[in-house]
Amino acid sequence: MAMRRREFGLALALLPLAAAAQTRDTRSRGPLFWLASRGKARVFLLGFGDAKAGDDAWLTPAIRAAFRDSAELWLEVAPPEAAAARDAATKARDDAEFDRLSHEQPGRTFFDELEPRARERVLPYMAELDVKREAVEPLRPWWAYYTINRAYWSHTKLPYEPVNVDQLLWKLATDQGKPVHYENPDGLTFARHMAAMPEKAQSQYIEFLLDFLDDRKKGLGGDPFDWESGSSAAGTRSVNRMRTDLPDLYQSIQVERNIWWARKIDELLSSGRTSFIGIGQLHVLGPDSIPSQLRRLNIVPASCLRENPAYPG
Repeated sequence: MAMRRREFGLALALLPLAAAAQTRDTRSRGPLFWLASRGKARVFLLGFGDAKAGDDAWLTPAIRAAFRDSAELWLEVAPPEAAAARDAATKARDDAEFDRLSHEQPGRTFFDELEPRARERVLPYMAELDVKREAVEPLRPWWAYYTINRAYWSHTKLPYEPVNVDQLLWKLATDQGKPVHYENPDGLTFARHMAAMPEKAQSQYIEFLLDFLDDRKKGLGGDPFDWESGSSAAGTRSVNRMRTDLPDLYQSIQVERNIWWARKIDELLSSGRTSFIGIGQLHVLGPDSIPSQLRRLNIVPASCLRENPAYPG
């Protein structure tokens, strides 16, 4: 059940390169990048969005050196290439559990789980994107999100070829013989996490997608590559809006997960080795970001958490 990050992640707006060029030509700093340290132990944290195929400007000398010196890589979700071989019985069991987690109980539909506002908003987009009711009615909202998201991208042609930075990092790590670890090592683990979200958060997940689609219509996507210059106007707006308008979703996919990552960084720092984390940019933005949680939970003092470090290697 492994899928591309665009589907298993929280896709942000992507605008034509003409809009992006204004920022990329004048950037004065590197990407969204942090260094947490404790004694000799170090954890590097890179928050990323999509990148353009053939353009590795985000892979700055400091990030290259940090990655080279790291003993391991951590990512959110394992790419398809990392999926472990399963015997037929295990695959059948896993697929059956995934179906249970992604589908509504008999007698209940996707629309029953939505709040009235979400139900009213999603129907016009379904019609616009030619998403049939029968395609989403049996699904839990967290899984219906990806059906609607796929429909949108099937109708949308980008002026460039996007690439997933996490897959690039995975390949770089495997080429260098580094072990790769995951918050969600397979699609089933991801499904368990998403299915456990409360009903209100499920409904708000659909509204999060609809907010993204609304922004696209209004031309509010911003520069898709501004994360490479240490900024993210679209990402920051998205996180702030989620925090105020979609609080149940924010608690589930931002606060709780960022706390998990902060505690994982605590473990990594206690190991004494150097690690590298690549994660979607929303998790390093806003007042409850991973860097904020590291300070709030007293895992790393301010003096041992550096943003955009000029790491010499």
